[in-house]
Amino acid sequence: MDNVTLVWRKHLFLLLFIVFNPSAFANTPLNAIDAFKTIMIDGSDISGAVSQPIELFSLAAIVDDEMEPIPFQIDEYNIGGAVYFEGWDVPIAGSVGVFDPEDKLLFIYKDAGSRREPRHKYDGAIVHEIVLTNSTGGKRYAYIVKGSRLRSEEQYIRYSIEEALVETDFYSITYNKDNHINWDDFSIVNYEGEENPFDAFKIRLQTGVITTLAKIKLNNEDMIATPKGEHFGPVRSTTQLELVVWFFKVPFMRMSIQLHHSPNSLLYDVRANIPSARRKVLADPSVHLTLEGNALYGTEIRTASGPVEPAITDGMVDEIEKQHMSNGVSIDKNWIWATTKRNLDFAAFFNYSGEQKHEISFFYNDEAGVIDLPERFPGQLPNAGYKIHSLPAEGYFGAAIAVHFSNGYKGLPELFTGQLRRLPDISVNAAGGAK
Repeated sequence: MDNVTLVWRKHLFLLLFIVFNPSAFANTPLNAIDAFKTIMIDGSDISGAVSQPIELFSLAAIVDDEMEPIPFQIDEYNIGGAVYFEGWDVPIAGSVGVFDPEDKLLFIYKDAGSRREPRHKYDGAIVHEIVLTNSTGGKRYAYIVKGSRLRSEEQYIRYSIEEALVETDFYSITYNKDNHINWDDFSIVNYEGEENPFDAFKIRLQTGVITTLAKIKLNNEDMIATPKGEHFGPVRSTTQLELVVWFFKVPFMRMSIQLHHSPNSLLYDVRANIPSARRKVLADPSVHLTLEGNALYGTEIRTASGPVEPAITDGMVDEIEKQHMSNGVSIDKNWIWATTKRNLDFAAFFNYSGEQKHEISFFYNDEAGVIDLPERFPGQLPNAGYKIHSLPAEGYFGAAIAVHFSNGYKGLPELFTGQLRRLPDISVNAAGGAK
């Protein structure tokens, strides 16, 4: 029997083993995209824990053939569908300290393990078996436990209120204490550049006042974000920010931003109730939400509906970049992917969180000589993100931007951007066979 046949048979045996023994998947390391995904399960799906005190419950999984506690948290939510903060003006959906139907259980995908067997003893009573099934049928398991004294000490997110510092194993961010929109430092682990790869997250409001004849542009210096609360756990941290928009030195509008940090991603969740009288002052307003790079020359950027040929950061805007700007993203097709060629890729996604939606497009600037304050590093190299073309006449308005980081995605962005957003199928079963 030749070597080729032997190799082929080994691969066939492995494939058949996984197909007919799906739990073997639990012992196989997940790929880089899936490993650190945050699994979130609504309290309404966890009948054995809902309406009971949160402190009674924990999470466990099989680790090295032993039942062990794994990192988890239960976040309480408000009636608006965001994380609840005491003292903020949105009431809790339920009761403080109780696992309500709207609350969520969070843990990291890779921490789920193989299925528990009767020989696996554990402290406390197992009330639910969580089954995570991927697209090929591979399964991983985690267990909701009541009354256990055991807790994991692992922290995927480390947070210092005093230093305004968030750290994960992939990135660290120090926020400006006077305005949490701005960064004093943003470092990526294993990034091969000499300085911070990112300059700033930028919010821009461009509008006429009463009439479109006189346009003004408000930037990060006119929008001050102040922390009003922090909720930090081992899996995700959330900061509640109050964003005040200053208009001719008068506080014109207040908005809520919840800033979520996960092991290798950030989420900006922006919400506002726009008063009709204030909105009438704004003529043809547009909003830019962008991420500005620091001298990322050679970076290639693709967009969901733009040309296959990437925009390349070189300090000037060319025809390919203009094509991406014209039709690169829409409400339904909104991913943006960039590879810096320096051991850092990032991908962004946009979503509206309410019924009021307005056209969006790809905002892009690749001009080395342009200073767009505030700047830690000169030049737009590049400045990329989303332009919201209008604001509602009144009422609730919400939008969220998620940014994912990697030391390098593999394959085509048309494929891996879908995988980034796709979670495994989740089922929550009674303890059943896990006795």
